[in-house]
Amino acid sequence: MVKGPENGRKRAPRSRVSDPATAILLAAEACFLRLGITKATMDDIAREAGVSRPTVYRHYVTRDDLVTGVLLARARDLLDRARRFIATRSSIDAKLVDGMIFLVDAGRRDPMVLQLVSLEFLEVANRVSDTPKLATDLTAELWGPLLREAQEAGDVRPDLDVDRFCAWLTFIELILVGRIERLGAEDPSHRRLMERFVVPALHRAVDFEAARPA
Repeated sequence: MVKGPENGRKRAPRSRVSDPATAILLAAEACFLRLGITKATMDDIAREAGVSRPTVYRHYVTRDDLVTGVLLARARDLLDRARRFIATRSSIDAKLVDGMIFLVDAGRRDPMVLQLVSLEFLEVANRVSDTPKLATDLTAELWGPLLREAQEAGDVRPDLDVDRFCAWLTFIELILVGRIERLGAEDPSHRRLMERFVVPALHRAVDFEAARPA
């Protein structure tokens, strides 16, 4: 069983947030959780933040900007938790296997992330053209430094293209989402999948395009 830090840190109350943009972002998050992403309006968010509607638009030009901002904030909280968990593993292989399982399992337990990956969010995601790139960038933000550090230490093959490997990991995460949702995080088949098909790429050449899920 993969164990790690429990829930993410509590967010500061909006009354204690001096930055208007951050206060609006927290208000948007609260509205999305309470009303749903597609149902919450800019008026709802303005009321929640205690500001006027024009003030919201001064900081976030469109509603989709707010959705992206909330997604980034929640994702970076999750990445921070994942880093703390990954640091408890000694080898790069264990960091990758346990870290990926922890990351996906923690993400699916986050109520905001669940809304963001629900059918309700597809309408929004289709309008936010950078959504796939955002997911890839966040994956690289977490794994890129760890892989380059392991590369410098000689624990990963020197010719590993870290950027392409991180992009490939984004698709592996999507596979794990469905598997963990169906089987639970403790099922040993997730580990076997990672150890058989993902870990070897750290140590020997793999054609990422051929290995990429269809």
